[in-house]
Amino acid sequence: MISNKQKIALSELTDLNWLKKNFFSNEDQKLELQAGDKVTTQGEINDKMFFVESGSTSGYFKPADGEEFKVFSTGSNMIVGIYSFFSHNNCSYTTVKANEDTIVYYVRKDQIPSRDTSEYCLFLEHILPVVVNEIYLRQMLTINSISEKESAVKKLFEHEKMATLGQLAAGLAHELNNAVSVIQSKTDWITQHMKEYMGEKDSKGLYPFFLKSLEKGQTLSSAEIRNRKEEIQQLLDLRESAARKLAKMNLTEEEINTIGLKENQDLIQRLGYYWDAGLALHDINLAATHTSHVVQSIKELGAANRNDTRNFNLLTSIKKTLSLLSNVLRNTELTIDVEEDILLSGREGDFMQVWVNLIKNAAESLSSAQLSKPEIVVSAKTQGDWINVSIADNGIGIDEESMSKIFQPNYTTKVSGLSFGLGLGLSIVQKIVTIYGGNIRLECNSGWTNFIVELPNK
Repeated sequence: MISNKQKIALSELTDLNWLKKNFFSNEDQKLELQAGDKVTTQGEINDKMFFVESGSTSGYFKPADGEEFKVFSTGSNMIVGIYSFFSHNNCSYTTVKANEDTIVYYVRKDQIPSRDTSEYCLFLEHILPVVVNEIYLRQMLTINSISEKESAVKKLFEHEKMATLGQLAAGLAHELNNAVSVIQSKTDWITQHMKEYMGEKDSKGLYPFFLKSLEKGQTLSSAEIRNRKEEIQQLLDLRESAARKLAKMNLTEEEINTIGLKENQDLIQRLGYYWDAGLALHDINLAATHTSHVVQSIKELGAANRNDTRNFNLLTSIKKTLSLLSNVLRNTELTIDVEEDILLSGREGDFMQVWVNLIKNAAESLSSAQLSKPEIVVSAKTQGDWINVSIADNGIGIDEESMSKIFQPNYTTKVSGLSFGLGLGLSIVQKIVTIYGGNIRLECNSGWTNFIVELPNK
């Protein structure tokens, strides 16, 4: 529709009082209309031009094989019937009806001054701005119509795109579901029996560290591990590899003393077995659960409802995600700067799917760039009604053409080989974020690629 800013009052274009006095004030040419009364009829001759004194009218067009639709509206102090009045055949292209009790004055074509008179020039001086404005309004109507059609086509394309994606997702989910169920059930079985076995075999008090890694996984960032490694090296005078293994366990000095590592450093290797076994089972369990959730999310890709929501800690969900990605992040400097008390509302698995995709994409970008010092920074903070989560990397960046297509389901920047991708990851990320009332945007500047997820702070 044409906005109020685009509409121009006749008083701004011409001397409205002059027009009314000279052409639209004859009481014998005054019509008092009720709602629905016609001023002109589509396809019929009209040799009159109408001035709306009060009330309002609308013009309707009916295609030969279609329904009637409204093409314009007028209010008081506006003129209708200009097209048919000045056209060579005086045929009205619309049916103009009163919307309410309306008063109009009209002038007939035979009442216009002759062309060779000064009065005709004066008439043109006042009426031409009105005609030009009418042409302008018709152009704007055409532009609006084209814009609305383009918007409708885009919406149809988005609908078809999601329908295609949904069909692909449903087939993929069906193929994966049985395999994932087997992995998850067997993982549960192995975990239970490993707990019993490790407990029975423990004679050095190491079983609690197996349980610790099994339940919590790897919770320290690479920077925290590096700092803790240096402290342990000084405390126990160990080789770097052994100190790093203990640093990953986040052992306190009290725990080191309790199990006698200072007196018997051979225990470090045995402790490593317990810790690594628990950590491996933790990550397999987490990956199996996450994969099961991903399959479920793919099935529900076209759905917008999330019934089983709850509050969960953002930092905890990010650390769980990092456990799944430890392999792809092993050569990357990772920094986490996330407020500890941020809570999100939803299904944690949905959001882990977001973090997995974004962090994995960043890691793969860094791998392609082959930087001497690859870095990923995961940060989050609250800003009023929003929670902003940022995942940035110092990789090769994304070109402008790719930035405009990056969230399309069928688009991928990956190449063949181990980096091959279906191009579904970021479209799913955008879908999940949108479902929860948020949005995601991409920024590239100063050598950093930054995906920013904005979520409601509920």
